[in-house]
Amino acid sequence: MYSYYIEECEPEVGLIRDAKVGVLNNAELGFGGRLIVNSDTTDLVVKDLLGQVQSEVKIHLTLAPKLHTDLGLSDDKKVYKFSINLNKKTLAKDFHFSVHLNQNNHEVQLFNGFIQPVELPDKVLLIVGSPRSGTSALGKACRKALKAQAHGESHVIEGVSKALKDTEIFFEDSITAGINGNLVNSVPKTVLLAEHLNMLRNIYKLYYGDIIHLDKTPGIPMLHSLPFAFMAWPNAKVIFCKRRAMENIQSRLIKFPKVNFFQHAKQWKQSFITWRQSRQKITQLLKRNDWFVEVDQYDMAVSAEKVCIELGKFLRLTKSEEKRLLLQLSSTDRPEQTSALTLKAKSLQDFNWSESQLDELRKCCDKEMIMQNYSYSDTYYLNNDQEETND
Repeated sequence: MYSYYIEECEPEVGLIRDAKVGVLNNAELGFGGRLIVNSDTTDLVVKDLLGQVQSEVKIHLTLAPKLHTDLGLSDDKKVYKFSINLNKKTLAKDFHFSVHLNQNNHEVQLFNGFIQPVELPDKVLLIVGSPRSGTSALGKACRKALKAQAHGESHVIEGVSKALKDTEIFFEDSITAGINGNLVNSVPKTVLLAEHLNMLRNIYKLYYGDIIHLDKTPGIPMLHSLPFAFMAWPNAKVIFCKRRAMENIQSRLIKFPKVNFFQHAKQWKQSFITWRQSRQKITQLLKRNDWFVEVDQYDMAVSAEKVCIELGKFLRLTKSEEKRLLLQLSSTDRPEQTSALTLKAKSLQDFNWSESQLDELRKCCDKEMIMQNYSYSDTYYLNNDQEETND
């Protein structure tokens, strides 16, 4: 099995229409898109990491006059549709490539990418969300359902992602990186990315084996790191846990009393914003949106069976696995619980907060509350016929 990644270097010239990350059964990568150039004479070549032109590649270019009209381009611009099929037959190690446009004796690098031989586990499940939104309860239920080895929390993905960012800063901004002729000046970002992906996969394989990787990591840094995780495991699934602002903030205040009220409200809001940003990036990478599901902690409490049916379909659970999921999710064995769960939602006034705190909450959270279909009343949802909105 192989995984791949492609990035655009000059998006105003070349754009990819296909998935930018994915899994291959053979080391044969096909992708296409469009080019906007200034001349009829266009030549594409594919090179390896050392700059050698690759012969095991088929490139097809066709003029696209309708696309030219649709884009509203001037007459001096030409639009081509392109397709590239790169066949390495068999790979024993990572293969790095770049796509170059030769035009009027000038070369422009359009795309960078790599193909990696990998052994992906059958299931990769990432449970994320704002702290105090049910990630612990759902994480434990999924561990028992899948009989998976997993830690209470991971934070390894965000750690390796941070290491990659720090490495990229040195390779881009250090004095030595700016000197032509130094190796550090020649190494593209895709090489650094590929090596960190190998590191990440090796850590999880070392601890969790080859079948199931289950990672429960709440918090904004993990939400930021999700696109990086999908570059490692394009077959991953994500469960985003969420909760209404009042219940989430109340639980945060009990668990983290040294953090002030406004910071808790701000973090609740930012979790949703970051989730949407990463969700958009991942969907653009994969060119599909079947990789995630959102689960509200309130629904886990009042409609555990319905939630388990939904997760069973999403995760393709067996009947036995779905039964174990429901048994654990319905039990009173809930890690990290700060107060007794109730099946009845409370209104904003029931939380006995000060007027200034209520003003802070509304100013910070009003817009997100509406986007998430949350009410400030004891009905929990604004529209009870629709458990969640598509924001």
